[in-house]
Amino acid sequence: MMIGGKRACGKTTELIKKAGEEHLYIVCADRNRLRFVTQMAKEMEVDIPFPVTVEELPLRGSFIKEVLVDDVEAVLYQLIRKPILMASTSMELKKMGGNKNEQ
Repeated sequence: MMIGGKRACGKTTELIKKAGEEHLYIVCADRNRLRFVTQMAKEMEVDIPFPVTVEELPLRGSFIKEVLVDDVEAVLYQLIRKPILMASTSMELKKMGGNKNEQ
């Protein structure tokens, strides 16, 4: 599933909940985002596996079957090193509402 929406609408919150429920790793674009996700999970009191960054890829552990990706366009940029003009997906799309503080 792909989660979409404006900034601060709860997308990362959803990933953290899923990571905690299913013990899934979250891939982040860089160390700054990794620290943000880690701190957010701590504030939410959700125990998640320690997130990984693009520079730590590929994930070679055979115990890692699937991952969650936070801020997919930033992760793609780190991999490709070019701005992403447009992208497509076959994944189911879940649209998030406005700012999570408004929900």
